Amino acid sequence: MDSLFEYRNCPCCGQSDCELLFKSDMKPDDFDVLLDYSMEEYDSQEWGKYVTCRNCHFIYMNPLEKISKTNEYYRKARNAHAPTVRDSCLRTAQSQLHLIQEHARGTDLLDIGCAQGFFLFSASKAGYTAKGVEVSQDAVAYARNEFGLDVEDKPFEELRFAEAHFDVVTLWQVLEHVPYPLMMLKEVNRILKPGGLVVVSTPNIGGIPAKILRRKWWDIKRLHINQFGAKTLTHVLGNAGFRNISLVSFRGFISLSILLTMMLRYLDAYERVKSLFNPDCISGKIMNKIVLAYSSRLNFATVIGFK
Repeated sequence: MDSLFEYRNCPCCGQSDCELLFKSDMKPDDFDVLLDYSMEEYDSQEWGKYVTCRNCHFIYMNPLEKISKTNEYYRKARNAHAPTVRDSCLRTAQSQLHLIQEHARGTDLLDIGCAQGFFLFSASKAGYTAKGVEVSQDAVAYARNEFGLDVEDKPFEELRFAEAHFDVVTLWQVLEHVPYPLMMLKEVNRILKPGGLVVVSTPNIGGIPAKILRRKWWDIKRLHINQFGAKTLTHVLGNAGFRNISLVSFRGFISLSILLTMMLRYLDAYERVKSLFNPDCISGKIMNKIVLAYSSRLNFATVIGFK
């Protein structure tokens, strides 16, 4: 086996009994409209295999690239679309914030994988003592320079926050990237105060788009090494010690420009018409101003739990 790859037990329940579900035909350079990664290509029969755990039925990539390699991808990832998605992301953040306000008791909040800080900024404006964690140096710079946010630029596993310190910890589209999500959630449980709230949202492999598109689903990506559904997401939170776990949803917003860009890139047609999406041209300005709303249930599983 190539030394750049490693095997793992089921990251949800820890068992080693799994079977091959499918081998992805994802593109080597990944599909992601918001982030640009400089990634290596591999000529390996092992790369891209998704397995399912015979014990808990969790779906995950095995083997996967070593953590040191993927962390380097994230550190160097760049986002050229932050100004374009700013409005829709801030509107989405407001809906996510309402979810927090409905269930949380205190105001000390940690957002793991905070990206450019849109949710963190909204929480800060609402009176939360908001702190972020983000690996992408480009995203950290944007969050600090644009919003003046307090963001740690290291992987969460390298940080040792004080026990029982936060009232709320959020992970918006994070666990699908994490090699050992159960270990991360146990650490989240440790740093939460008694009665503290955790909110986790991931792409939903049990959702309608995934069921229709199957291995062609847009969230089958090179860096999406875990594929949660509502049941497995609930299960892993329970294994991490959380209680009163329930499914929730929020309203997401996306500009017509980004939606069409995603669709055209998915269909390999973007390069031929990308000039139409330039934010400085008339068509780009019009498409950026048209914002569509959708329920997170369409493509995401979102759960809350309490310590």
